[in-house]
Amino acid sequence: MKDKKILVLFFIFFTGCFLISNEALAAWTQAKGHSYNQLSYSYYVSQNKYSTSTQGGGGAVYRVPSSKFTSTDVSFYTEYGVVDTVTIFTSFAYKQPKSDDTLKYSGEKGPSGIGDVDFGLRYNIVPNLFTVFGGKGLFSLQGTVTTPEFYDFGFPLSHLSNGDGHYSSKLELLSGWALGKGYLLCNLGYKYMWENNNIDIWDTNNPTLDRSQPYDYRYSDQVKFFLGGGYAVHPKVEVRGSLEYTKSIGNSYVSENLLNAYRTDYGGQAEATEKGIEPRNLLIKDTLGLEPEVITLGVGLAITTSPQTQLVLSLNQDVGGFETFFRTRNAGEGTTYGAAFVYMH
Repeated sequence: MKDKKILVLFFIFFTGCFLISNEALAAWTQAKGHSYNQLSYSYYVSQNKYSTSTQGGGGAVYRVPSSKFTSTDVSFYTEYGVVDTVTIFTSFAYKQPKSDDTLKYSGEKGPSGIGDVDFGLRYNIVPNLFTVFGGKGLFSLQGTVTTPEFYDFGFPLSHLSNGDGHYSSKLELLSGWALGKGYLLCNLGYKYMWENNNIDIWDTNNPTLDRSQPYDYRYSDQVKFFLGGGYAVHPKVEVRGSLEYTKSIGNSYVSENLLNAYRTDYGGQAEATEKGIEPRNLLIKDTLGLEPEVITLGVGLAITTSPQTQLVLSLNQDVGGFETFFRTRNAGEGTTYGAAFVYMH
């Protein structure tokens, strides 16, 4: 492999997951003129990955060490009830990602600044559909658009960025049930990704790279499943739990220009030969992680500090899952520690 180290970038894709508390993921809409606001601090760390890019490329998943990646984020989420059945929302974060690779090979800690920004709308399509275990259930439809326009995106084989640099849209069916002192959430969604061909920052250590050519690539579309809930163990204390499963459908793409740069300028051919895997698959599944599959478990504690405010503490952990089905693969194993202040109006 050449002296230039290829960065393992796919951790960034998951840094924003689970920073928002369970209630913000719920199917309920805000009453007209009311809002839900959450200011969060989180610390994400990953030092291992679940990879199928091993010797021989047989497709088996192995948990292996990787370059340490961390991200310290301060995020804000807000939603507002336009009418009783329609809620609009947005979220963004100030991010400080760091990688041991960037420190070792380029002497940089990594970028800092605003990451991806979400805009969305939730519509309560069926209020009080039926009764489950004595609680009322409802369904909502939610759409979210994510834009990467608020940060510079670096050449993917050499730079960290504050996001994956892709536009995306997500459509979700949200369901929720109020169950006595608790509630249950179950969401199913589809995330569509657009190709990335806009590179703002190039590798200054590789001046021979032809910058007049497009280096398009695309993350796979994803199916997302979320199951969560909360229970009031005290009038002012609620415990929460969650499971999220992200499954790529396998339609990722890398252009010939990006593949050739990987082969000729970043040691991809040598690495692929060493591991016995076709360079394109290694680039898709390992180096850029364009087809991730991730299972994340979460626990949380919400403390009511006043009729309108809450303090939320959370811990989320990526887990391996089962051997052949419903497991994490081609993705980092990360842990997120979070604390949030919630104001409801």
